[in-house]
Amino acid sequence: MLRKSVRILIILVTVAVVAGGGFALVKNKKQTLAQAPKYGMRPTPVRVASAGLGDLLDTRDYLAVVESIRSANVSARLTANVEKVLRDENEPVKAGDLLIMLDSREIAESIASLANTYAYWEREAQRDKTLAKKGAIPGSQAEGTSDKASEVKGRLGVAETQLSYCAIRSPYNGILSRRIVDPGDIAVPGKTLMVIEDRSRLKLGFDIPQQDLPKIREGLEVIYSVAGKERTAVLSSLFPSLNAARMLRAEVYLDGVDTAGLSSGAYVPLQVVLGNSSNVTLVPASSLVESPDQNPYVFIVRDGHLAARPVNVLGSSGDEVAVEGVQAGEQVVLSTFLGWAQLAAGRKVEVMK
Repeated sequence: MLRKSVRILIILVTVAVVAGGGFALVKNKKQTLAQAPKYGMRPTPVRVASAGLGDLLDTRDYLAVVESIRSANVSARLTANVEKVLRDENEPVKAGDLLIMLDSREIAESIASLANTYAYWEREAQRDKTLAKKGAIPGSQAEGTSDKASEVKGRLGVAETQLSYCAIRSPYNGILSRRIVDPGDIAVPGKTLMVIEDRSRLKLGFDIPQQDLPKIREGLEVIYSVAGKERTAVLSSLFPSLNAARMLRAEVYLDGVDTAGLSSGAYVPLQVVLGNSSNVTLVPASSLVESPDQNPYVFIVRDGHLAARPVNVLGSSGDEVAVEGVQAGEQVVLSTFLGWAQLAAGRKVEVMK
């Protein structure tokens, strides 16, 4: 009986020890969990910039190409071998200067033969005309001879015109910018042999996206850069129709010293000046967010939390935007690595240094 009581006591003591240890483990676990950071409650890191106060030139940036005021692709009007090439690249030319001679021997022989034939029929036509007046031959015979002379004369005129086409001349004063022909080549109509550029004036050509068109008009000031230095000009021309990419061609004409340092075909950064805003709030362009209704807003950091602030955009230049709705000195959130999808008004944030 005593043994049985001792055995029961040992079992009860063992159970008490195990239970006490279990309670201690649970308590320690609860304390550890209580000290752990709450899931989803860590502040979202953001980059910010302080809104500033200043003046802004409202501009739109484009990339223009330098072009001559006009350019001609010189080609032949008939098929013939190239006999002589009289000018080379980068040579100045004047209107009417001889550029290329085509082989004209066959045409010249044809002209000589047609000239003899025409002389014969012209004599016959005069003789038959005299005979018809005297009644020696019918008038219809004299008319037929005269028609034959006129036909040969027409063929002679065509051959003489073709002979003139063998001498290819410059259409206007300019520079021979490209020569794509050598003696012995075959010239055919439509195949470019040379390119003549009139560089008495230059133009900056660029394309304007459709969304910019409401603010762009002829006469606006433009700023372009040459060797790192800015120059100003005026937007000279807008084409009447958009191209297949829904872009509108624009041109700026340059004269005299404004063309110095520019080479045809070069790219030139260009800004169209839309207006000037003074003493306005300036924020980085990367701080703007577009809402579903396409109205812009920014996130402001206040007391460690985000606040969405609608803004009115007054103008932009490069990475700076003039806005209404933000005070100078307020901190605006810049676009994060993952974009704006992870941010919302009221979210707790941590400003990254």
